[in-house]
Formats: sequence, C-alpha cells, structure tokens
Amino acid sequence: MENTRPVTLKAVARAAGVSVSAASYALRSAPNIPADTVAKVRAAADSLGYRPNARVAELMSHIRGSRRLPTAERLALVWPEGARAQDMKDAFRRKILNGARTRAAALGYRLDEFWLEEVDGNAPRLAAILRARGIAGVVFAPVSHAARFTLDWPWEQFAMAVVGTAEWNAPLSRAAHHHYEAMRLALSGLARNGARRPAALVDPETNERAHRGWQGAWLAYAPGDAAASLLMMDATSPASSRVRAWLRTTKPDALVIDGDTALHRARAAGWRDTPLNTAHLSWWQDHAHCGVDQGYDLIAAHAVDLVVAQLHRNERGLPDEPRTLLFAGRWMEPRTAASELKSSGTFRLPS
Repeated sequence: MENTRPVTLKAVARAAGVSVSAASYALRSAPNIPADTVAKVRAAADSLGYRPNARVAELMSHIRGSRRLPTAERLALVWPEGARAQDMKDAFRRKILNGARTRAAALGYRLDEFWLEEVDGNAPRLAAILRARGIAGVVFAPVSHAARFTLDWPWEQFAMAVVGTAEWNAPLSRAAHHHYEAMRLALSGLARNGARRPAALVDPETNERAHRGWQGAWLAYAPGDAAASLLMMDATSPASSRVRAWLRTTKPDALVIDGDTALHRARAAGWRDTPLNTAHLSWWQDHAHCGVDQGYDLIAAHAVDLVVAQLHRNERGLPDEPRTLLFAGRWMEPRTAASELKSSGTFRLPS
C-alpha cells in the first residue's frame, strides 16, 4: 500500500547530511548558507518529494508578525524609475510604499526601498546588494514611462512580483489596476449622476500600457457614438483647437479624464466642469470631482502577498504560470455635499 505520509523537513535534513535549521535556511536561500549546501538540500528535497506544509508556513508567518523584531526577514521594494529625493515627495509613490510596507509588516517582514538610479542603472549590482543583505523577495514598483521595460536581472535568485501593467522582459507575477473595469466604474458613476452623453479624454500611452483597457471598455459600454466621443491625446500634442472642435461636435454632458493635464486642456477648450460632471480615472483625495481611486496601496499590498507566497513555497525564479491580480479601484463621489451641487449638464461652447 502506497505510503502517503508527507516528507518532513527533518527527513530532508537527514538525507542531505545537515541540521534541520540549515535545511530550512537552505530551502529559503539564506545568504549564510553556502551555495553547495543549498544545492545539496534542494536536491534531497526534490528526490524525496518534499513539499512545505502550508499550515506551518501560515504559523511561521503569524509568529514573525507577532515578534516585530528589527532583525525580521526583509523584502525589497525596487524602484526601476525615479530617484530617492524626488520619490520622497511624490504622494503616489508614498502610497505604494505605505501599502507594501504595511502588508509586509503584517506578515512579519520588514520592507526596504532601493532605487536602480542609485547604482547608475546597474541591475546586477543592485541584485548583488540585495543578496548580500539576505533579501530573497523583491517587489518591483510600477514603470510609468514605457509600455515595455527591460531589466538585466538574475531572475533565478529571487521570489518576485511587479506592480503595474507595463510589460517586462520576463514573465513576472503582478498586481495591477484593472483599467477596463475602472472605465466601466466611471461610466456607471457618471450615469448615476445624470450623464447621458459622456465623452472621454485620455492619454494614449497610458491606454497602451494598460493593454488598451480604457479604450476597450469605452467602446464596449459608452452610450451613443462611442468612437467619436473618445479622444486620445498625449502630453505633447497641440491641444486647444483639436479639443475645442471635438467638444463642439460631441457636445458631451459629462467628461472622463485620466488626469489634471486632460482637465486643463478641456477647460482651455471651453469645458465647464463641476464635481459631478467630470470623472478622474486617477482620482486623488485633493480632487474636487468624482472619479476612480485606483487603490495602489491595496495593489502594492497584494504584490507583497504574491512574493511572500513564493517564499513560503520555497520558490525562486520565473514562474511557469505567472499570476495576475487586477483591481478596479473604488468609485469616489466629490467631497462637496450633494445638496450644494447643481445641474451636471454644463457644456459651454467656446467663444
């Protein structure tokens, strides 16, 4: 009769000729364990069919979280773009940090930040620094300036996940904003506010990085002539005349925008916005309009979950089947009291 008893860590340690603690550290690729010992322990684990106990991993995570020791195992939040001095002042990046750090602490880990810029873009050097500090889990922060990003990184040495929708030169698991569902949220919210002829003004590069999610949802769900009422313009395009002509043609009673640049362009072309007739797809707490809070604190927290789950399973390297977690965000009404808001149909023809 087949023996179905699980293989224990003690059995792996005995087969490899090491202590149980050394076997545990080796399976987690701890930096204090020699590479040949790690290879020997992993070979023994594979030959015996060892699988980590999920309940034990859960218990150890709870123990780490209860200790809150300064020597807790560390994770890295790596910023492929930007610089430390600038990022410290950027509210969006701080939101990502806070979400990732809070979740890491809840799981018993400490999270440290690293910038590729601080090693002159030398990714292998940064990876070596992480390894020297005993860091095996890496969350890569969002890439915001390109639809595709290439990084020369020793993928096989780390458990990893990326935040955001940009494509990387490696199949990484990721947590990201669901731009398609966010556009549906915006359309539904504006409809509840009374909009019947919405239009959208968005950035084509962001739409491309989001796998054309905004565009796809708009064409699928916007009322009327959806194709005509969607205008995509990048930040360098001449604005006023084209936007003015577009507004005159479509005559919208509500507008979906992807940020402040789009709002400034619409205003310059004659759009009169109110809190209820203009929806931000990247809503922030200081916005006076309605919109979609993308929730990047939650997204970053789930990227940490992806990395910690790999660490618990003793997985390193690129996954055969990368996981993707998508979050639509939260619809946010304007801070202004509803009783103070007038009609949402406020299109004004430019003079």
